Amino acid sequence: MSRVEAWATGARFADVLKMSGGNVYEGSVVRSIRRLEELLRQVAAALQSIGNQELAGRFEDAITRIKRDVIFAASLYL
Repeated sequence: MSRVEAWATGARFADVLKMSGGNVYEGSVVRSIRRLEELLRQVAAALQSIGNQELAGRFEDAITRIKRDVIFAASLYL
């Protein structure tokens, strides 16, 4: 979770990887954060459907904080 928090607060991807001490693959970090974004999106949609707009807004804010840079690039071969 500390890596996700660092990413959400604007840390560079290289810095997030250094937090793991070199024992976690880059793809594992990318996959974890992308799956977290998908989960947040689904929970936000569920909250909107039951009418809890305030909490849904918080989840959407979290989505915008983590959905950035190289982790969500369509392709690394641009």
